[in-house]
Amino acid sequence: MILQNPLRRCVVLSATALFALAGCSDGAEGGESASEDQAALAELSGRLVEGDQASYTAEYLVEGSDDSVLVAVDPEAGTAAVVIGDRPSLWAGDDQAEMAVWLGQELDGILPAEDDVAAWLSATAADPTASTEFSNTTLAGELADCVDVQGAEDSPVGAYAVCVTTVGVIASVTAKVDGTAYTAKLVNYHDGIDAAWLDEITGQAGTANQ
Repeated sequence: MILQNPLRRCVVLSATALFALAGCSDGAEGGESASEDQAALAELSGRLVEGDQASYTAEYLVEGSDDSVLVAVDPEAGTAAVVIGDRPSLWAGDDQAEMAVWLGQELDGILPAEDDVAAWLSATAADPTASTEFSNTTLAGELADCVDVQGAEDSPVGAYAVCVTTVGVIASVTAKVDGTAYTAKLVNYHDGIDAAWLDEITGQAGTANQ
């Protein structure tokens, strides 16, 4: 999520405007441009692994599926929920690392883990063969910074597109990884988890790690 040390750019940029960097160079050589791209990729990667969101609820639309995917996470309360279609699953426990593993298992093949996407971005930053195009957008009312990666021959994932919100939530992802295709887009988002909704689905699903 958002790194604390600011990145130097040709103008003073907000976290979102940072990714309009492709054309902001003031006559810099290609090496400086590449360095800026690497810094932007590192910032995105850091956002995903160091995010400052306390709790959130995010709903995704998955291409080719009739089911919506809802992810609700409250690390401080030790609570998480995943609802795929009308099938809810719950987590309760204090170990955030175990929660992350559980989320990865529940969302396997649907939405990549934030740590995995962060690793893609870090690998791209170190890959001189990668071509990157940066942009920003708004999804579900949330500002997001995006990168489209192509031709990364020395990276585990050679081509993908991902958008990350300013608080480090995946806003969209298009990628094919080891035969698994990801095509998810954020369609609804809000901070926190609705307690009444959580109570409602608690009676419909088993809870892991109670």
